[in-house]
Formats: sequence, C-alpha cells, structure tokens
Amino acid sequence: MIDFDLGRRFRRVSGLAYCSVALSVLASSGCGDADRGVEVGDRVPEYNAPSLSGGAVAFADYRGQVVLVNVWATWCGPCRVEMPPIQESYERFKDRGFTVLAVSIDTGPGYREKVAEFVRAFGLEFPVLLDPENRISRVLQTVGVPETFVLDRQGRIVKRLIGASDWDSPANQALIEELLRM
Repeated sequence: MIDFDLGRRFRRVSGLAYCSVALSVLASSGCGDADRGVEVGDRVPEYNAPSLSGGAVAFADYRGQVVLVNVWATWCGPCRVEMPPIQESYERFKDRGFTVLAVSIDTGPGYREKVAEFVRAFGLEFPVLLDPENRISRVLQTVGVPETFVLDRQGRIVKRLIGASDWDSPANQALIEELLRM
C-alpha cells in the first residue's frame, strides 16, 4: 500500500511488489509537472455516475461533508477485506457529516447484479456508484483497485491510498475525526 499524507510524502509503504508495479505505471504514464495527475491538496475533479439505488450522484453533491471515495470491484480480493471496516467507519461517523462513495468499476453482462449482490452480502449502506466505463480512473488517475481518496469538507483531497487499508485503524479514525472537527 502507498499512503500519501497531507505533506505529499510517502508515509508508509508495504507490499513492495504492488508498489513497484504502481510506481512503474505512474512513471510510464508520462506524468510531468504539466500533467502531474491528481494529488493530495488538489480539489477533487468533477465526476458523476449512476448509483446502484437509482439516480445520478456527483462529488459536488457532497461538498460540506467529509467524503471517502473508494474505487473498487467485486472481483478484487483486497476490496473485500477493506469493505467491512469502511462500513463500520460509515456507521460511526455518518451522523456527523461523513459519507462514503464507493465507485464500482465492474463490467460485463450482469455487472449491476454482481454489485448488488456484493452490497447485500457485505451489508453496505453508503452510496455505491456504477462506472462500467471506468471513467473514474481517468478523472482521478487511479492505477488499480482498491484506491481511496479522503476529501475534506471543501472537496480537497487530504489523503490518497493505493491498495487496501484498515479503516478501523487509529490513524484512519483520527484523520476522519480531525476532518469532521474542521
């Protein structure tokens, strides 16, 4: 996992093979200063997608809230591991201005049903967006799944994680608490 903090530094690196692949992808993408990608400190780009429950959802709809944007897929093993702690964090903080937007990049025949079954199996209560065209990867310049962005109330990216994370960890819980107080 690569964990970018507010100071745009790598704070924790584990899973060196994953990091090597992710960094190779980033390096080969031609990202320079003119096309540096989405970074911590940037305002999240505009994005919208249909939700599993119906209707379109946009990042802009959640300005004023602390938002955890999780890009995931039903076939992703690490996504399955991190969803229960994400749900627990949602339950813990939702009444204080926190939400989760889980963007599924599942594709193919029956993708909606696969996502719906996953949501039921894991008891997910937060908004789940459907993006079979994977537009989110172009908007946020992701390198894989899971990838997570934490947004402050003004829609600025304050944390970006490549790989699974324990959203019940003291560090992640403290970050959410701090952002909710702001």
